[in-house]
Amino acid sequence: MYFELEQDRRIQNRFRFRDMETAVRGEFEPEEFEQIQDMTVLFTLGDEDSVYPDVVDAPVFMVSDALKKLLYAYDPEVLYRRITLNQAGGEIQKKYWLLLTEKLDCLDARSEKYSNGWDKRIVLNRERIGARRVFKAKGILTPRVFVNLEVSESILRREFQGISLRPVEAV
Repeated sequence: MYFELEQDRRIQNRFRFRDMETAVRGEFEPEEFEQIQDMTVLFTLGDEDSVYPDVVDAPVFMVSDALKKLLYAYDPEVLYRRITLNQAGGEIQKKYWLLLTEKLDCLDARSEKYSNGWDKRIVLNRERIGARRVFKAKGILTPRVFVNLEVSESILRREFQGISLRPVEAV
């Protein structure tokens, strides 16, 4: 069983990025790892009550420091680059990690797309995924990160905030 790891959209009072107004998900490829700075600083807006979820999936997919440690324990092949979020005018600074993982050719032929190319139904092929526990899939229009059942259960046993785990079909 597999799950899509995403940001929980129901969070109230989530921080906002100061210089970016987008809900579009961008992504970097593992081949770009060396071109990305060891640490990037992004500025945020909010107040002392602003929520910093453990998963931020736009404008790029990043995870909190605590979640990165858990994911790395399950799949050390995933690459990460540090992103520091600084709240403008405040004392709040949070450590996040840009998640870079190879895209597996693991979509099953039963997957479906709308006529405009958007994903209608995602079906993963277990055999093609193999032993990977944290991964992306080739052939999906919107960047998505998937985790296996073991990783999702581990996430749920901890007190992470702002994470949604949506089941994905697998054959």
